[in-house]
Amino acid sequence: MRGVTVYFIRNWIREHRAFVNYFLISCFVTIIDIVVSRICESFIDIVVANTIGVVVGFILQYILCTRKVYAGSDMRTVLIFFATWLLGLGLANLIVYVVRILMFGGREGIFYYFAGKGVSIAVPFFVLYFIRKALIRPRRDSSE
Repeated sequence: MRGVTVYFIRNWIREHRAFVNYFLISCFVTIIDIVVSRICESFIDIVVANTIGVVVGFILQYILCTRKVYAGSDMRTVLIFFATWLLGLGLANLIVYVVRILMFGGREGIFYYFAGKGVSIAVPFFVLYFIRKALIRPRRDSSE
């Protein structure tokens, strides 16, 4: 059974290499985003702190994705990445606001932070991945 599972996982990863690379890059970028926004939140507004984290994450994600997921970094790719990033930023900030301010009444604390941040990371991740997948040419060595 273990051999079948390992075989299935390896084949799935091989068939979905672009998604796996995008996911791993996004996980790394997310850690950076969380650290930056949490540090900034200690001395500025929640939404502004989130925006700073997302901006730093965007820059890192663009650099890494154009090397591992998408075919190059031509002007079209830059514009699509930027436009989808703006969409993701608006969506993430809306989610942070709704969760932290409306749902939890602006309460402070690590639980409230991660509740808002977690949802504001997960939802835009999938939205942006599928939009970008539809609009940007994948690298030849990725199967998706």
